[in-house]
Amino acid sequence: MRKFITTAIILLILTFSLLYFQLPINIVRPVFHTEIIEQCAHRYNLDPLLVTALIKVESNFFSRAKSNRGAVGLMQLMPSTARELAAELGYKEFKPADIENPAVNVALGTYYLHKLGEEFRGNQILMLASYNAGNGKVQLWHQQNPLISVEIDDIPYKETRSYVKDVTWTYQWLKKIQKLKNFLRGKIPR
Repeated sequence: MRKFITTAIILLILTFSLLYFQLPINIVRPVFHTEIIEQCAHRYNLDPLLVTALIKVESNFFSRAKSNRGAVGLMQLMPSTARELAAELGYKEFKPADIENPAVNVALGTYYLHKLGEEFRGNQILMLASYNAGNGKVQLWHQQNPLISVEIDDIPYKETRSYVKDVTWTYQWLKKIQKLKNFLRGKIPR
């Protein structure tokens, strides 16, 4: 009887974590700002799960995150990049402190990701590599090695290669979990 109760509790906890958290391995830090992420991702024709994966890897959903290099917020935007993006989007009186605002950060970050996606014709590997390493570095590298098909292992920068692997792995997990959630909720894919 004890074994049955223990099994039932474990199944209940697993079901709860799958339904209310995006990553089963990360119960301590659930996904935050889903409405903002979905709204901004849809505005720029991006998969919200990809944006969520990027945020998970960049900041682990800590809106005041700051990198050693000066990137700020959920999507880890450099202040200079954020200023340029804010000007393009028509933000009036943009201040560097605005980058810590989740709504502003995700709006700017998804817009930037969208721009990179267009520049690299939807190539997700190049888009993510450029988001991490900078557009100039990836353009130069890609022009020197114009491969027909780009694989993650083709990225010459170790840190960027690792970053793209992490975001891609997280994104794949999120898609699997979303499928499982939909199945458990009775939503059958068409």
